[in-house]
Amino acid sequence: MRLTRILVLLIVITAGISHARAEGETRVFENQYGRVEVPAAPRCVVSLHDYSITIQLLELGIKPCGSSGRKKLWQDPYFRGAEHRFDMSGVSYIGSHKAPDEEAIAALKPDLIIGLSYHQALKEKLSHIAPVVILPTDELPIKEWAAQLAEVVGRQEQYKNQLKEYNWILSEFKRIVPEPQKITVTTLEMYQDSIYLIARGGLGEVIKDMGLGRPAVYQSVKEGMEYSLERLKDFDADFIIDTYEPMFNSREETKPIRQSRQWQDLFAVKHDQFLYFNRSRFGESMGGLIGSGYLLLTHIGERGMHLRSDEQ
Repeated sequence: MRLTRILVLLIVITAGISHARAEGETRVFENQYGRVEVPAAPRCVVSLHDYSITIQLLELGIKPCGSSGRKKLWQDPYFRGAEHRFDMSGVSYIGSHKAPDEEAIAALKPDLIIGLSYHQALKEKLSHIAPVVILPTDELPIKEWAAQLAEVVGRQEQYKNQLKEYNWILSEFKRIVPEPQKITVTTLEMYQDSIYLIARGGLGEVIKDMGLGRPAVYQSVKEGMEYSLERLKDFDADFIIDTYEPMFNSREETKPIRQSRQWQDLFAVKHDQFLYFNRSRFGESMGGLIGSGYLLLTHIGERGMHLRSDEQ
C-alpha cells in the first residue's frame, strides 16, 4: 500500500515537472517583421484585431484571453464576426484595434500578443508586456499569413485541414465553371451618397483564386476607393455583390438607392444576379475564405446565369 502511494506521488511530481517545463518552453518564430521568441504552448494570447486575428485563433481552437473589439457608448464591447459564431465569455476587451489599451493588456499578464501589419508601430512598447508577433496581413493573401499564425500558436494541423477544404471548393468551382474568367464580378459597399470597391471577409481573394473576371473599369480604378453613385453604371457586371453591416443598419439606409431606376437598370440586377451578403458573417480568416467560397460556388457556379457578353 505504501509502495503504491509512493508511485502515485512520483507520477504526480513528474507530471507537474513536465507541465512546468512545457509552460516554460519557447521557440523562435521568424517572418518579414523579425525574429520573436514565443511560448511553445501559449496560455494567454492577446489579439489586437477581432475581425482578423481573434476569429482565426478561435477557428484554430484557441480562445484568446483578450481581444480588441467595437464599442458604442454605454454598451458592452462587440467582437465583430465572432459574437455569432463563438462563445466569447472570458475574452477581455482591450480597446479598439487602432488604439489598444496598454494597461488592459498588461493586466491580463499575456505570454503572447499578435497584431496586424499596421500594429508594427506598437510592437516595441507592447514588447515590454509580452512577445509581440506582427503578421504581414497587408503584404500577403489571407491563406499565407494564416499559415504563419497557425505556426505561431502550434496549430498547423488544423490549418492544413482548413486549406484542404478551401482548395476543394476552388477545384469544385473550376470543375463546374470551365471558363470563369468570362464571368465578371463587381464587389462593393454602397452608402447613402457613395460606393466603395471593397470585398471583405476574404471575398476578393476568393474571386481571384476562382479565376473570375472583373469589369474593364477595374483597370482604371482602385479597390478600396470611394466613388460617386453616379458611376454605378460604370461598375455594372454579370454579378454585383454588395455587403451590408447589421450593426449600423446599412441595409435600411441604402434601400432607396436599390429601389431607384438607376439601380434597377443594371444588368446584374435585371437578371437577378445581385448578391447581398452580411459583411461581418465571416472574418478575414481561413473560415472567411471557406464561407465566401461556398457562397460563390452556390450562387455562381451551381446556377444557370446570364452573361453580358451573350447580349452584346
